[in-house]
Amino acid sequence: MGCCSVTARGTKENGGDGHEEVELLKRDESRKPSAVCTPSPNGGPCCLPQELAILTPGKAGIHTVHTQFVSKPILFWGRTREELNNMILIEPIQGWEGQNIRSYGNVVMSSLAVMQISHTEMSECFMVLFPLHVLILSMDHQERRFIYQGLLPLSGMSVVCEQSNTGYTFEISGPMIEPRQVSCLSSSERSLWISALRKHIQEANAHYSPVSSPISILSYLIPCDQLWKKRELIKYLTSCPIQKWEGKAIQHMGHVVYLSEVQAAHTIDGDFEDRIMVLFTEDLVFLSVDPHKTSIIHQVTSLCLQPPQNL
Repeated sequence: MGCCSVTARGTKENGGDGHEEVELLKRDESRKPSAVCTPSPNGGPCCLPQELAILTPGKAGIHTVHTQFVSKPILFWGRTREELNNMILIEPIQGWEGQNIRSYGNVVMSSLAVMQISHTEMSECFMVLFPLHVLILSMDHQERRFIYQGLLPLSGMSVVCEQSNTGYTFEISGPMIEPRQVSCLSSSERSLWISALRKHIQEANAHYSPVSSPISILSYLIPCDQLWKKRELIKYLTSCPIQKWEGKAIQHMGHVVYLSEVQAAHTIDGDFEDRIMVLFTEDLVFLSVDPHKTSIIHQVTSLCLQPPQNL
């Protein structure tokens, strides 16, 4: 540990001119810790040293500056959390589709977790919280790259944590996701996630609220018989919860080729019902609107066997 001594001599003896002499003791550079990170024998996290200066008051106006080194933990792949967050923003993510990931804003927080992916299966993942979405990634440790698993809108999501539960687990659910258990690495990390999620869910609900007054915005967009209404409806579909949604997130179906209101029947002799038909490059989605025009309901998604022509 190096130190320097700072002595204030602005006294009457030097004429009171306000000048101060500073005496510095040369720090012993030979004792400076190495910046090389040495992993633990079992391959677990290691730490990178960072220099921290602490000013300690001393006697007779002498202040000693101590240099300490604090550890910056490595999560995996020899990278810190900040480096992994930056990697997500600048390096390709396997399986990613849709708009540039930077358009979702800055990373609020991220951490390793274990998430329920089926009724009986749990899987390790890297959870990344953006201002209005949660990104779920798995890791290819051999290739050292992330694999896209899902992007969940926070609007309409809920976080459940039983008061009696003192472990590391909480539950998330929403219109576009079945209830899933999330297990953090520590109880303190779980508390951070619950607090951050609830805060940003509240902000997302306010930002993407489908009801701006007693009248829903959908009542202005339906019927979508004008070009500007179709454009706004597309924005609504990609940002607000869709009831009973299943399968791949609508945000990752690509460009909307065509959108229109149609009448469709499930069977040849069935009754025709009002539907919103949304044609993507590879998918055809049928949606409905509730009687009060306050929410969109998913009806069916089918795969386009042939690429759609220009409509």
